[in-house]
Amino acid sequence: MSILSVSSFSLREQLGPIDLTVVAPEGREIRFSTDFPALFDIAEFPRLAAARFGGAGVETVAFQFTGPEDPRLDRFAAEAAAAGTRLLNVAVDVGDLLTEDPVRRADDVATLTTWIDRCAALGSTFVRVNPGSPLSPNHGITPPEHLVDALSVLGAHARDRGVRLLVENHGGPSSNAVWMTRLLDAVGQENLGLLLDLGNFDVITGPMTAALTGDPDSPPLPLRGSAALEPVYRGIEALAGRAELVHVKAHAVDDDGSVGLVDLPRAFAILARHGYRGPLTVEYEGTGGDPWARTRQVLDLTAAAFATTR
Repeated sequence: MSILSVSSFSLREQLGPIDLTVVAPEGREIRFSTDFPALFDIAEFPRLAAARFGGAGVETVAFQFTGPEDPRLDRFAAEAAAAGTRLLNVAVDVGDLLTEDPVRRADDVATLTTWIDRCAALGSTFVRVNPGSPLSPNHGITPPEHLVDALSVLGAHARDRGVRLLVENHGGPSSNAVWMTRLLDAVGQENLGLLLDLGNFDVITGPMTAALTGDPDSPPLPLRGSAALEPVYRGIEALAGRAELVHVKAHAVDDDGSVGLVDLPRAFAILARHGYRGPLTVEYEGTGGDPWARTRQVLDLTAAAFATTR
């Protein structure tokens, strides 16, 4: 079986307040914040995850720290090493590389370069950046040259530092499989790889983003098991052959143990048909209940479902 990993984002409701700024296409910053209690320190997550889950890897998210100089990043990596787990990936949500403003884009590239250096020093296998803001609208299926250039520079820098740069289908045009494929082709495999998130396609990310930004015309999320989710599986099919890391996205775990929105066994079967052998990171995004127990349920489903596809 591939390496199983858990993202610290799965336990966000116990890791203290979150403060995240996302850039809208016109340059306006939209701030998302939560007041979650800090029941434990994020630096303890690798040790606790290893004890409770026994996984071979951990991931974390940059906005769960105060910035690249946060000393808890060093403690996080040290705890992972001490627990015998691998620091697989750091997901960095900074700026908007799709912006047409060259000054803003240069600032974002500089900040992301700092994060790449930091992640490399921590020994992370991957660092994930966004190919533009998750709020960016879709304008055709051809990524702009300035985005390709920015990611080429960042990818080459990451390669020189011994860490692999990934982009994720993470809202906006990146959740369109055709657009993402063209971006990967334009930058080239030498400098850029794909983190495939099983739950981040337009039919899901569109309604969720609209709801977060207060769009009164926000469409509803598709119902679990409905035909409206078919574009998700077509997207996984289109991108599975390019994936180097997969996020096992679970938007909810019900009290009866059922997981959604995405039919994970079906998604894993698609990955298997494409010969995927890479790592799998559980990213539980549900709310309420015990996030440890619900993340455990997704992990168990992942292990069982993925094993049956061999």
